[in-house]
Formats: sequence, C-alpha cells, structure tokens
Amino acid sequence: MAAVALAQAARRGSLLIHEQNLIPGRTNLWLSKFATRICLTFDDSMRYFPAHKCVVTGLPIRSNLVRLPRKDVSRNSLGLSVDLFTILVLGGSQGAQALNHVVAGSVTELSKLPIQIYHQVGERNFDEIDARREHAAWSHYYVRAYINDMALAYSAADLVVGRSGASTVAEITCAGLPAIFVPYPYAYADHQRYNAEFVATRGGALVVPETEFTSEKLVTLVQELLASPEKLVIMGEASRSLGKPDAATDIAALAVEIAKK
Repeated sequence: MAAVALAQAARRGSLLIHEQNLIPGRTNLWLSKFATRICLTFDDSMRYFPAHKCVVTGLPIRSNLVRLPRKDVSRNSLGLSVDLFTILVLGGSQGAQALNHVVAGSVTELSKLPIQIYHQVGERNFDEIDARREHAAWSHYYVRAYINDMALAYSAADLVVGRSGASTVAEITCAGLPAIFVPYPYAYADHQRYNAEFVATRGGALVVPETEFTSEKLVTLVQELLASPEKLVIMGEASRSLGKPDAATDIAALAVEIAKK
C-alpha cells in the first residue's frame, strides 16, 4: 500500500488514506504528509494528523451487517433458544485462547443463569473447547470454530464478549450491541485498548484487561448486567450512537470528490 500511495504522491495525484484504529500505524502517519484527505474511524485519531485533512467516516463494514434480521429469526436460524439472554463470544477468525479458556472455565457458574452462549473459538481451538463443552453437559453452550453468517450472530446477541480490533468495534457499534471488550495486549501501540476505551468512555462497553479477565470476573459482570437491564439498554443505545453504517458509501463519495478536483 505504501509504495502505491507514494507513487501517486510522486506524480502529484490525489491521495486518500484511511486509518482504521484509534492509534495510527506508522505507515499512515508517514503517508499523511502526502494525503489529500485522511479518513478516520475514530474522531480521537484527529490529534495525530493535520486536522484540515481529516474526515471521520467510520470503518466500512460488510453490507449485510448494516440491516440485521429480526432477533427471533436469527436465533431460530442458529438453533438457539428464542427466549434466553444471548452472549456472543468472539476472538477473531483465529479465535482467542485467553477468552476461550476463561469462557469455558465459567460454564459451571454461567449455566446457573438464564442465558445461552454462542462462542466462536477458532479452528485450532475447536477440539479442546468443544470437549470442555461436552464435559460441561450444558445444552445452552454452543461452540463454533468459525461463524459464517455474522449478521445472524450479531442479530441474535444481547451482549458481546470479545477483542477490540477496529473491524469488530465497527460491527458491534453498527449493531448497537453492548460489549465487554478484552483488548489483545500485544497489538501495536496497544491500539486495541484505545479502540475499546473509546466506546467505553461513551457508555457503550466495559473494558477488562486480559490480565484481569478471569472466570470469576466474567461471571460477576454477566450477573451484574443481567440484574440491570436498564444499563444494558443504555449501553446498547450508546454503542449504536457510535456506529457509522454508511462508512463505505461516504468514503467512496469522498474519493470521487477529490478525484474530480
């Protein structure tokens, strides 16, 4: 990407770049000197770039995530109970071992609550976590290696537990879901923590460092949220207020605009 962008700058052409995380990567910081416009996912990123070049567009998400199916339709499609509070656990396409172990270790206590869990664990972790699911013998714990239809998963959920990469944050906020974020601690410049805190400080999520994310902590948080349905509603509304479902359209329109100039 950097080579193509630099070639465009060398020929004095228009250049549009996009920074997906709140903390910019080194490449975009360098390319910002040559950029005509800089699209941002988070408005807090503006302090790292020339303000007059910045436009807060959000991060493009898949079109099928913009308008989600009805919750009951999604739960039926996924084989879930229509009436139970549903927690969606996401660790990215590869899964997240730390999240997997905590959630699987929480099943004994969580099974006492009126909930169900839909847990994406990653291909490499599936056999281990599915064996723990089978041992727990809780019929409302669903383990999947990979989720093919995220629209159904988000629509079915009442709460998300997961990492806080930019795409995940963009999708969750567009879905208007409250979240418990456990940022990946080894991401460049700790950018996942900053992504998560952006949502949390605006009321849409809770943030738990991986070092503090234990089975006991998860059970306590779930119990507290179940006991405060009004808090979940407020968190969901705050999350939705941060979503930018038209990001792809807005970025395309901006690209056309600067190309014409």
